[in-house]
Amino acid sequence: MEVLTLDKFPKRVLAKIDIQRAFILSRLIIAAERLQLFRTLHDKPMTAAEIGKSLKIHELYLLSFLNTMVALGLLRRKNNLYRNTPFAEKYFIAERSIYWTRQYSKECVGAYERLTVLEQALGSGKRHHQIKDLAQPDYLERMKRDPREAEDFTQMLFYLHQGDAEALAGYLDLSQHRNVLDVAGGSGVMSIALANAKKNPHLRACILDIAPVCRIAAANARRAKLSRRIRTLTGDIHRGLPAGYDVIMFCDIGPIAMGLLQEAYEKLPPHGLAVLVDRYVSDDGTSPLDRLAAHFVGSGFGLATRGQMVDALKSCGFRRIKSKKVYQDVWCITGVKN
Repeated sequence: MEVLTLDKFPKRVLAKIDIQRAFILSRLIIAAERLQLFRTLHDKPMTAAEIGKSLKIHELYLLSFLNTMVALGLLRRKNNLYRNTPFAEKYFIAERSIYWTRQYSKECVGAYERLTVLEQALGSGKRHHQIKDLAQPDYLERMKRDPREAEDFTQMLFYLHQGDAEALAGYLDLSQHRNVLDVAGGSGVMSIALANAKKNPHLRACILDIAPVCRIAAANARRAKLSRRIRTLTGDIHRGLPAGYDVIMFCDIGPIAMGLLQEAYEKLPPHGLAVLVDRYVSDDGTSPLDRLAAHFVGSGFGLATRGQMVDALKSCGFRRIKSKKVYQDVWCITGVKN
Protein backbone atom coordinates (compact mmCIF):
# COMPACT_ATOMS: atom_id res chain seq x y z
CA MET A 1 0.00 0.00 0.00
CA GLU A 2 1.44 3.37 -1.03
CA VAL A 3 1.24 5.96 1.73
CA LEU A 4 -0.32 9.27 0.78
CA THR A 5 2.29 12.00 1.27
CA LEU A 6 2.26 15.66 0.32
CA ASP A 7 4.52 15.18 -2.70
CA LYS A 8 1.80 13.05 -4.33
CA PHE A 9 -0.58 16.02 -4.54
CA PRO A 10 -0.81 18.03 -7.78
CA LYS A 11 1.86 20.75 -8.01
CA ARG A 12 -0.76 23.47 -8.26
CA VAL A 13 -2.05 22.33 -4.86
CA LEU A 14 1.36 21.97 -3.26
CA ALA A 15 2.28 25.52 -4.26
CA LYS A 16 -0.49 26.82 -1.99
CA ILE A 17 0.35 24.81 1.12
CA ASP A 18 2.62 26.21 3.82
CA ILE A 19 3.39 24.46 7.10
CA GLN A 20 0.54 26.04 9.06
CA ARG A 21 -1.96 25.42 6.29
CA ALA A 22 -0.77 21.83 5.88
CA PHE A 23 -1.73 21.15 9.51
CA ILE A 24 -5.26 22.46 8.93
CA LEU A 25 -5.73 20.79 5.55
CA SER A 26 -4.54 17.41 6.76
CA ARG A 27 -7.14 17.60 9.53
CA LEU A 28 -9.85 18.34 6.94
CA ILE A 29 -8.76 15.32 4.89
CA ILE A 30 -8.90 13.15 8.00
CA ALA A 31 -12.43 14.41 8.64
CA ALA A 32 -13.36 13.45 5.07
CA GLU A 33 -12.05 9.93 5.70
CA ARG A 34 -13.80 9.63 9.06
CA LEU A 35 -17.08 10.66 7.45
CA GLN A 36 -16.32 8.20 4.60
CA LEU A 37 -16.78 10.93 2.00
CA PHE A 38 -14.67 9.21 -0.64
CA ARG A 39 -16.37 5.84 -0.13
CA THR A 40 -19.77 7.50 -0.39
CA LEU A 41 -18.78 9.02 -3.74
CA HIS A 42 -17.12 5.87 -5.10
CA ASP A 43 -18.76 5.35 -8.55
CA LYS A 44 -21.66 7.51 -7.38
CA PRO A 45 -21.58 11.28 -8.10
CA MET A 46 -23.86 13.28 -5.79
CA THR A 47 -25.07 16.82 -5.26
CA ALA A 48 -23.91 18.80 -2.24
CA ALA A 49 -27.35 18.44 -0.68
CA GLU A 50 -27.28 14.66 -1.11
CA ILE A 51 -23.82 14.46 0.42
CA GLY A 52 -24.84 16.67 3.33
CA LYS A 53 -27.87 14.54 4.06
CA SER A 54 -26.00 11.23 3.72
CA LEU A 55 -23.01 12.25 5.86
CA LYS A 56 -24.86 14.62 8.22
CA ILE A 57 -22.73 17.67 7.40
CA HIS A 58 -24.30 20.98 8.47
CA GLU A 59 -25.13 23.45 5.72
CA LEU A 60 -22.96 26.08 7.41
CA TYR A 61 -19.84 24.10 6.41
CA LEU A 62 -21.05 21.82 3.61
CA LEU A 63 -20.12 23.79 0.48
CA SER A 64 -16.84 25.15 1.84
CA PHE A 65 -15.85 21.64 2.99
CA LEU A 66 -16.62 20.04 -0.37
CA ASN A 67 -15.01 22.87 -2.33
CA THR A 68 -11.86 22.57 -0.21
CA MET A 69 -11.67 18.94 -1.31
CA VAL A 70 -12.03 20.17 -4.91
CA ALA A 71 -9.22 22.69 -4.37
CA LEU A 72 -7.03 19.89 -3.02
CA GLY A 73 -7.61 17.77 -6.11
CA LEU A 74 -9.53 15.10 -4.19
CA LEU A 75 -12.98 15.86 -5.61
CA ARG A 76 -14.15 17.38 -8.86
CA ARG A 77 -17.37 19.29 -9.43
CA LYS A 78 -19.36 19.39 -12.66
CA ASN A 79 -22.97 20.42 -13.17
CA ASN A 80 -23.42 20.66 -9.38
CA LEU A 81 -22.35 17.03 -8.99
CA TYR A 82 -19.32 16.06 -6.88
CA ARG A 83 -17.29 12.94 -7.60
CA ASN A 84 -13.92 11.50 -6.61
CA THR A 85 -10.90 12.33 -8.72
CA PRO A 86 -8.72 9.41 -9.92
CA PHE A 87 -6.23 10.59 -7.30
CA ALA A 88 -8.78 10.10 -4.49
CA GLU A 89 -9.90 6.75 -5.92
CA LYS A 90 -6.31 5.51 -5.83
CA TYR A 91 -5.39 6.58 -2.30
CA PHE A 92 -8.70 6.36 -0.45
CA ILE A 93 -10.47 3.47 -2.20
CA ALA A 94 -8.20 1.17 -4.24
CA GLU A 95 -5.36 1.15 -1.68
CA ARG A 96 -7.40 1.37 1.52
CA SER A 97 -9.55 -1.15 3.32
CA ILE A 98 -12.63 -0.10 5.25
CA TYR A 99 -10.65 -0.96 8.38
CA TRP A 100 -8.03 1.62 7.45
CA THR A 101 -10.71 4.23 6.79
CA ARG A 102 -12.33 3.68 10.18
CA GLN A 103 -9.38 2.99 12.45
CA TYR A 104 -6.49 5.00 11.03
CA SER A 105 -8.55 8.17 10.73
CA LYS A 106 -9.54 7.73 14.38
CA GLU A 107 -5.89 7.29 15.34
CA CYS A 108 -5.08 10.53 13.53
CA VAL A 109 -7.73 12.46 15.46
CA GLY A 110 -6.21 11.19 18.69
CA ALA A 111 -2.80 12.40 17.53
CA TYR A 112 -4.14 15.90 16.88
CA GLU A 113 -5.63 16.01 20.37
CA ARG A 114 -2.34 14.98 21.94
CA LEU A 115 -0.47 17.68 20.03
CA THR A 116 -2.55 20.37 21.74
CA VAL A 117 -0.37 19.90 24.83
CA LEU A 118 2.93 19.33 23.03
CA GLU A 119 4.69 22.32 24.58
CA GLN A 120 3.72 21.22 28.09
CA ALA A 121 4.91 17.69 27.30
CA LEU A 122 8.26 18.94 25.99
CA GLY A 123 8.75 21.05 29.10
CA SER A 124 7.57 18.55 31.70
CA GLY A 125 8.53 15.17 30.26
CA LYS A 126 4.98 13.99 30.85
CA ARG A 127 2.69 12.13 28.45
CA HIS A 128 -0.43 13.90 27.21
CA HIS A 129 -2.73 11.74 29.35
CA GLN A 130 -0.81 12.81 32.45
CA ILE A 131 -1.15 16.48 31.54
CA LYS A 132 -4.86 16.22 30.71
CA ASP A 133 -5.51 13.85 33.61
CA LEU A 134 -6.89 11.19 31.29
CA ALA A 135 -6.72 7.43 31.57
CA GLN A 136 -3.64 6.01 29.89
CA PRO A 137 -4.63 4.43 26.56
CA ASP A 138 -4.46 0.64 26.53
CA TYR A 139 -5.02 -0.93 23.11
CA LEU A 140 -5.14 -4.47 24.46
CA GLU A 141 -7.86 -3.71 26.99
CA ARG A 142 -9.89 -1.76 24.45
CA MET A 143 -9.72 -4.62 21.97
CA LYS A 144 -10.76 -7.12 24.64
CA ARG A 145 -13.82 -5.00 25.41
CA ASP A 146 -14.81 -4.02 21.88
CA PRO A 147 -14.78 -6.66 19.08
CA ARG A 148 -15.35 -3.96 16.44
CA GLU A 149 -12.26 -2.05 17.54
CA ALA A 150 -10.26 -5.28 17.67
CA GLU A 151 -11.24 -6.04 14.08
CA ASP A 152 -10.64 -2.51 12.79
CA PHE A 153 -7.25 -2.16 14.48
CA THR A 154 -6.01 -5.65 13.61
CA GLN A 155 -7.16 -5.59 10.00
CA MET A 156 -5.81 -2.07 9.50
CA LEU A 157 -2.39 -3.45 10.38
CA PHE A 158 -2.94 -6.44 8.08
CA TYR A 159 -3.29 -4.16 5.07
CA LEU A 160 -0.61 -1.73 6.27
CA HIS A 161 2.06 -4.42 6.65
CA GLN A 162 1.50 -6.49 3.51
CA GLY A 163 4.50 -4.92 1.78
CA ASP A 164 6.67 -5.58 4.84
CA ALA A 165 5.46 -9.18 5.00
CA GLU A 166 6.17 -9.94 1.35
CA ALA A 167 9.65 -8.44 1.67
CA LEU A 168 10.33 -10.52 4.78
CA ALA A 169 9.16 -13.71 3.07
CA GLY A 170 11.49 -12.99 0.16
CA TYR A 171 14.46 -12.30 2.42
CA LEU A 172 14.31 -14.95 5.16
CA ASP A 173 15.84 -18.35 4.51
CA LEU A 174 13.78 -20.82 6.56
CA SER A 175 14.72 -23.92 4.59
CA GLN A 176 16.27 -25.51 7.70
CA HIS A 177 13.37 -24.61 9.99
CA ARG A 178 9.88 -26.02 10.38
CA ASN A 179 7.85 -24.27 13.09
CA VAL A 180 7.49 -20.52 13.60
CA LEU A 181 6.09 -18.87 16.72
CA ASP A 182 4.76 -15.46 15.68
CA VAL A 183 4.79 -13.58 18.99
CA ALA A 184 2.00 -11.00 19.26
CA GLY A 185 1.42 -11.88 15.62
CA GLY A 186 -1.80 -9.88 15.33
CA SER A 187 -3.54 -10.28 11.99
CA GLY A 188 -1.16 -13.04 10.93
CA VAL A 189 0.07 -11.05 7.96
CA MET A 190 3.70 -12.10 8.50
CA SER A 191 2.93 -15.78 9.08
CA ILE A 192 0.65 -15.88 6.04
CA ALA A 193 3.32 -14.34 3.81
CA LEU A 194 5.97 -16.79 5.04
CA ALA A 195 3.69 -19.81 4.61
CA ASN A 196 2.55 -18.62 1.19
CA ALA A 197 6.09 -18.27 -0.16
CA LYS A 198 6.82 -21.02 -2.70
CA LYS A 199 10.13 -21.76 -1.01
CA ASN A 200 8.38 -22.62 2.29
CA PRO A 201 5.89 -25.43 1.58
CA HIS A 202 7.17 -27.22 4.70
CA LEU A 203 6.61 -24.32 7.09
CA ARG A 204 4.03 -24.17 9.86
CA ALA A 205 3.28 -21.19 12.07
CA CYS A 206 1.50 -20.37 15.32
CA ILE A 207 0.23 -16.86 16.06
CA LEU A 208 0.35 -16.00 19.76
CA ASP A 209 -1.95 -13.13 20.79
CA ILE A 210 -5.00 -12.19 22.84
CA ALA A 211 -8.27 -14.01 22.14
CA PRO A 212 -10.11 -11.34 20.03
CA VAL A 213 -7.06 -10.92 17.82
CA CYS A 214 -6.56 -14.67 17.45
CA ARG A 215 -10.10 -15.01 16.10
CA ILE A 216 -9.35 -12.42 13.41
CA ALA A 217 -6.00 -14.00 12.55
CA ALA A 218 -7.64 -17.43 12.22
CA ALA A 219 -10.19 -15.98 9.80
CA ASN A 220 -7.38 -14.42 7.74
CA ALA A 221 -5.59 -17.77 7.61
CA ARG A 222 -8.81 -19.45 6.42
CA ARG A 223 -9.25 -16.88 3.66
CA ALA A 224 -5.66 -17.55 2.61
CA LYS A 225 -6.42 -21.31 2.62
CA LEU A 226 -3.71 -21.89 5.19
CA SER A 227 -5.73 -23.12 8.17
CA ARG A 228 -3.89 -26.46 8.19
CA ARG A 229 -0.51 -24.77 8.45
CA ILE A 230 -1.27 -21.69 10.54
CA ARG A 231 -2.92 -21.94 13.93
CA THR A 232 -3.50 -19.47 16.73
CA LEU A 233 -2.75 -19.66 20.43
CA THR A 234 -4.37 -17.37 22.98
CA GLY A 235 -1.84 -16.10 25.46
CA ASP A 236 0.00 -13.24 27.13
CA ILE A 237 3.61 -12.75 26.07
CA HIS A 238 4.41 -11.45 29.56
CA ARG A 239 3.47 -14.80 31.06
CA GLY A 240 5.87 -16.94 29.11
CA LEU A 241 6.46 -18.28 25.63
CA PRO A 242 5.51 -21.83 24.61
CA ALA A 243 8.22 -24.29 23.63
CA GLY A 244 8.39 -26.47 20.53
CA TYR A 245 9.34 -23.91 17.87
CA ASP A 246 12.63 -23.54 16.02
CA VAL A 247 11.88 -19.94 14.96
CA ILE A 248 10.58 -17.26 17.33
CA MET A 249 9.55 -14.10 15.52
CA PHE A 250 8.80 -10.63 16.92
CA CYS A 251 7.28 -8.32 14.29
CA ASP A 252 6.17 -4.72 14.71
CA ILE A 253 5.96 -4.72 18.49
CA GLY A 254 8.70 -2.20 19.16
CA PRO A 255 11.83 -2.80 21.25
CA ILE A 256 11.88 -6.31 22.71
CA ALA A 257 12.54 -6.49 26.44
CA MET A 258 15.72 -8.32 27.42
CA GLY A 259 13.75 -10.74 29.56
CA LEU A 260 11.60 -11.75 26.59
CA LEU A 261 14.61 -12.19 24.32
CA GLN A 262 16.34 -14.27 26.99
CA GLU A 263 13.28 -16.47 27.31
CA ALA A 264 13.18 -16.89 23.52
CA TYR A 265 16.81 -18.03 23.64
CA GLU A 266 16.02 -20.57 26.35
CA LYS A 267 12.93 -21.94 24.55
CA LEU A 268 14.62 -22.33 21.16
CA PRO A 269 16.41 -25.58 20.33
CA PRO A 270 20.07 -25.56 19.21
CA HIS A 271 20.38 -23.69 15.89
CA GLY A 272 16.97 -22.10 16.51
CA LEU A 273 16.40 -18.68 15.00
CA ALA A 274 15.20 -15.41 16.56
CA VAL A 275 13.71 -12.93 14.09
CA LEU A 276 13.08 -9.26 14.91
CA VAL A 277 11.24 -7.12 12.34
CA ASP A 278 10.41 -3.48 12.90
CA ARG A 279 11.04 0.13 11.94
CA TYR A 280 13.92 0.48 14.33
CA VAL A 281 15.55 3.87 14.67
CA SER A 282 18.77 4.34 12.72
CA ASP A 283 21.99 4.14 14.70
CA ASP A 284 22.47 7.92 14.41
CA GLY A 285 18.94 8.47 15.75
CA THR A 286 17.64 10.56 12.82
CA SER A 287 15.30 8.16 10.99
CA PRO A 288 12.71 6.91 10.24
CA LEU A 289 10.80 10.16 10.53
CA ASP A 290 7.40 8.52 11.15
CA ARG A 291 8.72 6.53 14.13
CA LEU A 292 10.37 9.64 15.61
CA ALA A 293 7.20 11.71 15.16
CA ALA A 294 5.01 8.98 16.68
CA HIS A 295 6.95 9.37 19.93
CA PHE A 296 5.19 12.72 20.50
CA VAL A 297 1.61 11.55 19.96
CA GLY A 298 1.43 8.78 22.49
CA SER A 299 2.91 5.85 20.60
CA GLY A 300 3.58 2.92 22.86
CA PHE A 301 6.72 2.08 20.91
CA GLY A 302 10.07 3.05 22.33
CA LEU A 303 12.93 4.42 20.27
CA ALA A 304 15.43 1.56 20.31
CA THR A 305 17.97 1.70 17.51
CA ARG A 306 18.92 -1.12 15.18
CA GLY A 307 22.29 -1.34 16.92
CA GLN A 308 20.73 -1.62 20.36
CA MET A 309 18.58 -4.54 19.26
CA VAL A 310 21.62 -6.26 17.73
CA ASP A 311 23.47 -5.80 21.03
CA ALA A 312 20.48 -7.15 22.95
CA LEU A 313 20.51 -10.36 20.90
CA LYS A 314 24.24 -10.74 21.51
CA SER A 315 23.76 -10.22 25.26
CA CYS A 316 21.24 -13.07 25.36
CA GLY A 317 23.68 -15.47 23.73
CA PHE A 318 22.58 -15.36 20.08
CA ARG A 319 25.31 -15.61 17.46
CA ARG A 320 25.66 -15.19 13.68
CA ILE A 321 23.57 -12.05 13.96
CA LYS A 322 22.51 -10.40 10.71
CA SER A 323 20.63 -7.16 10.14
CA LYS A 324 19.27 -5.89 6.86
CA LYS A 325 16.81 -3.23 5.79
CA VAL A 326 14.38 -5.37 3.82
CA TYR A 327 11.66 -2.88 2.89
CA GLN A 328 11.56 0.91 3.09
CA ASP A 329 12.42 1.60 6.77
CA VAL A 330 11.84 -1.98 7.94
CA TRP A 331 14.80 -3.85 9.47
CA CYS A 332 15.04 -7.59 9.84
CA ILE A 333 17.48 -8.71 12.53
CA THR A 334 18.20 -12.42 13.04
CA GLY A 335 20.25 -14.37 15.53
CA VAL A 336 21.01 -18.07 15.89
CA LYS A 337 21.18 -20.06 19.12
CA ASN A 338 24.39 -22.07 19.25
